[in-house]
Amino acid sequence: MTPPIPAGGELLYTDAQSAAFSWYNALAEKPKQSITSNRTPRKTVQFAAACILHAAGIHPPLVLPPGLLEDLEALPDLQVPQQPDIDWQPNFQKYSERVQRNKARRRNGSGQLPEGYPREISSPLVWTGAELREDQYIFHLTEAEIMEVEKAMKDFKASNLRKSAIDRDTFSLPLLGPRITEISRQLDNGCGFFILRGFDPKKYSSEENVILYAGVASYVADKRGRQDEHGNMLLHLVDLGSKVAPDNVRQAPYSNVAQPFHTDLGEILGLYALDQATRGGRSKLASTGKVYNELAALRPDHIDILQRPDWVFDRFGQSPPYLTRPLLYCDNETNNITLAFSRRLLTGSKVSPRSKGIPPMTEDQAEALDAVHFTAEKHCISLELQRGDMQFWNNLALLHAREGFKDDLEKGKRRHLLRLWLRRKESPWKSPAPLRELLEDVYGNIQSQAGIEEKWPIEPIMDYDHVTTRRRSSGHG
Repeated sequence: MTPPIPAGGELLYTDAQSAAFSWYNALAEKPKQSITSNRTPRKTVQFAAACILHAAGIHPPLVLPPGLLEDLEALPDLQVPQQPDIDWQPNFQKYSERVQRNKARRRNGSGQLPEGYPREISSPLVWTGAELREDQYIFHLTEAEIMEVEKAMKDFKASNLRKSAIDRDTFSLPLLGPRITEISRQLDNGCGFFILRGFDPKKYSSEENVILYAGVASYVADKRGRQDEHGNMLLHLVDLGSKVAPDNVRQAPYSNVAQPFHTDLGEILGLYALDQATRGGRSKLASTGKVYNELAALRPDHIDILQRPDWVFDRFGQSPPYLTRPLLYCDNETNNITLAFSRRLLTGSKVSPRSKGIPPMTEDQAEALDAVHFTAEKHCISLELQRGDMQFWNNLALLHAREGFKDDLEKGKRRHLLRLWLRRKESPWKSPAPLRELLEDVYGNIQSQAGIEEKWPIEPIMDYDHVTTRRRSSGHG
């Protein structure tokens, strides 16, 4: 006997409970059926209801109490949904096999686009990497412009102001400032990213590099976001090695592993390359619009799956233990399409195993998630940042990834990037509604948040707990 599966997947939680009660009672009445008589069936019914919903492709915000799985001994006919065989590092063979399996059970072809989603996005932000030329996104600074930035950096350093005070007023760039503002139009009306080239970080101290970077970035966007629960406004992306924490617990920003396509929690991302790796470490960008157009044309059912609000984001021990929201958003006024997710919170990883007791991903979700990655990989541009490059991109319009890399400390070659999360007060992009609370936590008035003080780490943070925590994942956790 198996739980009833609702047609079309349209089922409220109360309906699922009712169906679960009926199923449980029928099972209890069967001759010689072993069910503990002195245990209230409430937990068992809750679990059965959750299973019915999962079979329908719906993930309710249901927290399963400890000990609930013990009830399964009394429910031998109930098939417990399991997390699909999907990894944080996408595996093309597994993806291809899943496509074939899902195709065999799919009866209605590839479905239709959900209501309100366009058949195609037409914009300069829609591109494939092979189409782009370097002169579209690399902007070389003149000697006079670099000297102006160096003067502004020294003037700010001499002022003894807190780094939180860095803005266009305290970091004056009358020559370069208007040019950066003009170049920044690329973020909305061009390819969505640009690189400023010409700085030499080795000329400056660690503190001077931080001031210089924040000062230049203030002409790209006027607000900066805190990147963790400690109030750090700046993150050092660098492989800290096993002396700080073993490889099997050190999170990706502090290791040399490849990172799959994802987004951070923010509007604009900035990277400043203090140095390069010996091998690998290229930055990859892909147009969300291009990914959307290809999936909308070939697999509109993926678009439907991605925009549903039942994706489970693991919070790794926090309360509540998981959140649910869509991965894909469409602004019907502008037709702007945004993907917002960190893959690790959806799949878990070797250093962040998925929490037990949270609802599993469905096979359709696993296929759609990998389809996003491999479509992005197909159309991405791979960029080798030179030492001194500052790269900025529209995080609401582009996906990003990173190659694995190798440093050579004996030769002084160590990939080291500084990251900022930026936001414009006047932006043509609307933040998706389900993300606004999270974004307010990142970009709100940090001084008004109890117990949190703005911090600007000059050197990489070497604290074990900081580099191993699982709860932080590009801000989405």
